[in-house]
Amino acid sequence: MARVRPRGRFGLLSPSVFLRQGAIYKGFLGGSRGWTVLGVALFGGRFVKRMLGRNEEVVAVEKLQPGQFVRIEAIPMKTKADRRAAAASAPVFSRRRS
Repeated sequence: MARVRPRGRFGLLSPSVFLRQGAIYKGFLGGSRGWTVLGVALFGGRFVKRMLGRNEEVVAVEKLQPGQFVRIEAIPMKTKADRRAAAASAPVFSRRRS
């Protein structure tokens, strides 16, 4: 049996729930072009963000023995000025036709 999440007093009346349900039932399942476009806009943005967002990368998996420790450091993000300087100093390759 499916469990229903409690949405609070006005959860079903919120505009986002109304728009998402309309996009699914009237657009994707019902064939309304306007609701389908709205559904693509609503769900497509979330999908793109999930696919192009940051992803975790497992670097190592090890068991620690008593007395060992783990040190975790974050790699600092490059600033815009650093990225521009790196792009300016990068060699430029041009294709010449003979």
